[in-house]
Amino acid sequence: MTRNPGASLAAPLGVGAVVALLLGIYASVHEPTGRDFVLTGFESAAAWKSAVASVTVVLFTVQVTLGLRMTGRYLPRRPVPRWMPDLHRVVGSVAFGFSLPVAFHCVWVLGYRGDDAAVLVHSLLGLAAYGLYAAKVVAVHGRSRTAQPEWIVPVLGVVLGTTVLAVWWTSALVFWVS
Repeated sequence: MTRNPGASLAAPLGVGAVVALLLGIYASVHEPTGRDFVLTGFESAAAWKSAVASVTVVLFTVQVTLGLRMTGRYLPRRPVPRWMPDLHRVVGSVAFGFSLPVAFHCVWVLGYRGDDAAVLVHSLLGLAAYGLYAAKVVAVHGRSRTAQPEWIVPVLGVVLGTTVLAVWWTSALVFWVS
């Protein structure tokens, strides 16, 4: 354990906050294009976004499950296979990659809208998700990793996964059930 956990958490949480803030500022000052697009095989951009977001949530769920397995929270008595950490990273990277076109559409085409409470909550959760992703990457790869508490990466991973699920819940799930 570290002597000053606050100092060792400052870099990941600070980077995460800056990422979320900058994305939010850009979304609020950018003039949305309003030009929707439809990809072949989908009836609307909303259908496309909901499908891609759903794939993203499945991948993040797999990644969180792998992370819980690697930290002994799931099937703790079994040894962790050597390939699992690599699979965990690949699945997380692919999930992040799937999320980018959806976020791009939200920010570039739709922009910031604070007039609807549901849209505002969805937007804030989306900003938080990208901030948490940045914080987790910094926590995993940062120089002060040895000074960080052991729990920071798993906690950031679970909070990120939960936030991604909440983003999906406030958008794609609403699309699918309505």
